[in-house]
Amino acid sequence: MAKRRLYREIVGRLGVFGIPEDHVTVVVRDIPCESWGFRGGQAACDVDLGFDIDV
Repeated sequence: MAKRRLYREIVGRLGVFGIPEDHVTVVVRDIPCESWGFRGGQAACDVDLGFDIDV
């Protein structure tokens, strides 16, 4: 649901500049948490950030 809202929002904001909706393509590179390493080499899926990042 969040990604669908994101697509609509991007298209809507570009419309202000005269860019037609059918000329916009949005590609989301959806990389799973276990593929991110940070905080001293920990996998993102193993770190409690205090909020949910599953979109």
